[in-house]
Amino acid sequence: MATQTFELVSPFLSIYAPSRTFGGSSSLLKGQTDNALVTGELLSMDSNYGVSRVMPDNFNNGDIVDANSVPGFVYFSETGRGDLVTGGKVPVLQFGPYEADTMVFQRNVAGTLVIDDDATALSSSDIGKTVGIVAVRNPLKYTLNAEAAGAAHNANYVVPGLGIIDAAQVAGGCFVAGRISRITGTGANMKVRILFGIN
Repeated sequence: MATQTFELVSPFLSIYAPSRTFGGSSSLLKGQTDNALVTGELLSMDSNYGVSRVMPDNFNNGDIVDANSVPGFVYFSETGRGDLVTGGKVPVLQFGPYEADTMVFQRNVAGTLVIDDDATALSSSDIGKTVGIVAVRNPLKYTLNAEAAGAAHNANYVVPGLGIIDAAQVAGGCFVAGRISRITGTGANMKVRILFGIN
């Protein structure tokens, strides 16, 4: 069975998931490359009201992560739906609030979910913290990016996901995706429940 990188907790019918034109390469939609879209990654709205993959500049730089200032919305694809992606449009969850469990969160090369220093494991003390859009290891290929903190990220195995951001980043204009409401599992099977749409 395929790994579910993103699972809604809120009822699907309560969430409107409009399709938006994808501004990136069509190969990302069709899974033809190493960096194909991952369900649960955050896509940013462009000037044409479509969406594209906008990656924060820095990846786990050992001190504090860079976070996107532009709003991002979760790419959400129901299993078995091929008609949307082959048409160049992708469904995004852009209205909230809603809750979901996600694996598209900062993790180290061992697969453990971490905070911004790439070393400290996420724990129950992080519940309630604010999350924004940061560059994260692909939750399905995290072992393939073993770069040290501060190194440029490998675009084939890094996607725009979620990570904890601090008050200074929020004050500086970083987009707030939501807050952590629960942490489940251990090691590489950890998931974070996020309450999206809440500042």
